[in-house]
Amino acid sequence: MTQASEHRSTEPHPPSHDPSTPAAGVLVGVDLRGIQAFVYSGRRILDAVGRAALVAELTDTSDPVHGVADLVPEDCLVLRDAGGALTLVLADLAAARRFTGRYTRRLRDRAGGLTPVVAFVPYGPGAVPVPGGPVAAGLDAALAELPVRLRRARRHMSALHTPAPGYGITAVCSVSGAPAEAVDGSRPLEDPTGTGRRVHERVAADVARARGIGRRWHRAHSDSWLSGPEAGLALPMEVDRLGRDHGDVSRVAVLHVDVNGLGELLGEYRERAGIPGVPGSGALAQRELSTHIAGLTEGLARALVHAVAARVRTEPGRPPFIPGAGAGGELTLDHEPSGPIRLPLRPIVVAGDDLTVLCDARLALSLVRFALEWLDADPERIGDPADPRVALHRALTRVRLPGRTVTTADARAHVTRVPTVGAGIAVQPVGAPLALGYDLCEAMCGLAKARRRSAVATDPTAAEEHTVAWTTRFDGVDRVLDRIESARTAVPARTALPMTGTNFTRFLERYLSSAHGGLFSDGDARHRGWLVSALVPLLESGADPGPELDRRARATGHPVSLPERWTHGELLDAVDVRDLYLDPGLAGGGVR
Repeated sequence: MTQASEHRSTEPHPPSHDPSTPAAGVLVGVDLRGIQAFVYSGRRILDAVGRAALVAELTDTSDPVHGVADLVPEDCLVLRDAGGALTLVLADLAAARRFTGRYTRRLRDRAGGLTPVVAFVPYGPGAVPVPGGPVAAGLDAALAELPVRLRRARRHMSALHTPAPGYGITAVCSVSGAPAEAVDGSRPLEDPTGTGRRVHERVAADVARARGIGRRWHRAHSDSWLSGPEAGLALPMEVDRLGRDHGDVSRVAVLHVDVNGLGELLGEYRERAGIPGVPGSGALAQRELSTHIAGLTEGLARALVHAVAARVRTEPGRPPFIPGAGAGGELTLDHEPSGPIRLPLRPIVVAGDDLTVLCDARLALSLVRFALEWLDADPERIGDPADPRVALHRALTRVRLPGRTVTTADARAHVTRVPTVGAGIAVQPVGAPLALGYDLCEAMCGLAKARRRSAVATDPTAAEEHTVAWTTRFDGVDRVLDRIESARTAVPARTALPMTGTNFTRFLERYLSSAHGGLFSDGDARHRGWLVSALVPLLESGADPGPELDRRARATGHPVSLPERWTHGELLDAVDVRDLYLDPGLAGGGVR
């Protein structure tokens, strides 16, 4: 999903054109390939924000200034314009080719790293067929055929999309490796030759353009998300401004949240909301639901920012900080005299239904827990009809889509139609490529979603659960996935991942909460060393740790106990993230 949703209303907006559909025409589908690789190809948050916003603008047909509204003919019916995709109905083949030529030229000029995949589906009497398939009987038949032709087009990319050898250059873009065409004077760097001078970064023109867009979106976010009592706070634009404590924990987390079963949800909504006998009405209704999903994602990003901002503390004589319980310790925030306090997180919305958050690694698990509680809130108790959860719940209620039952901590149950999500977390050192972190967290999210799908086959109630997975390794997606699978299938299992949302919350309370005391409440370095050097090998071998616990109790003079109903896998998972967990008290915000 793209950040365009962050400036759109969360209420469904009417189609930009007359919803009546012609008896004949050409359905045009444009799908942008390589969005995630394009967005996260740099090392700066500013690069990711700017490129995500650029993708949003390149699929926004309602914005005549920054979007592509000027390319859309007046007699065009727009069925989809988000998520890195466009679906339009044009009068004839000539109009379709004219629009495609102008759009791909705009795309090449503004974002050459994206590859457009285009498919035409003529429909109705008198329509001229195109290579790839026959003429569809009507618009609904064309909509059903379009995904097939887009998949076929992806398999047969033309030679024009093959990288061509470039000319000799004297300067290389520090982000993309392409020829450097501009100088970014916003952030002077140390001269690598050791002269002590400050030099400016040389970048390609598209990188400079994306950073300009990113700064514009950054200002808009700061004005929209951090106003009033939060006006002295700011979102970071650099990875190393995410609350890094020099000499201590210096790791960031890339957190990815994706809606479960979105394709099925959109398809079922299209069938139920469509008006019989009105071609394209289901697709137009689907577009409204997509707007609600985008509003939900933007609302979650805003809620995460507000929740963290509310925990910021300032005291005379010390830097601003976020207090909390857990072995991670309190989190010191980046702050310059007379400047804003930078929060240790930065949400990036890409394609409408996905949310990626860059944050200090110590906040990652708490942010996921807050997100799950926020999504599970009772829509009837929220009370604000403009809340995106309420709007989505009511939209799905109108078409009689079934809801899911949520049981709160105080044993009260309610029904919500807000969908569940899969969440993936990847922890990496400060300075590691964002693309690697994103690939890992997306793989963790995919692993969690796949485990949910397999559980639904045997237990229908699993469809009502969120799923969570994470990794603290960063040696490549395949190796990380193989390691988790090997640990999961071992006897006894050496990991409990992926976890359902209920098990995830229970895991945090049972193993990492200092309120319960026990094994993980002691922050002493010597105790940490014993956990890693003595307890972990026993757990990995499957042995009973009881004798070692007794020996440790005699050596320290203090009782050492394991949490109730512990398992080898959960204990190993807890040790793995013990030093990266801080609970600042975000939980309990689900009904805000």
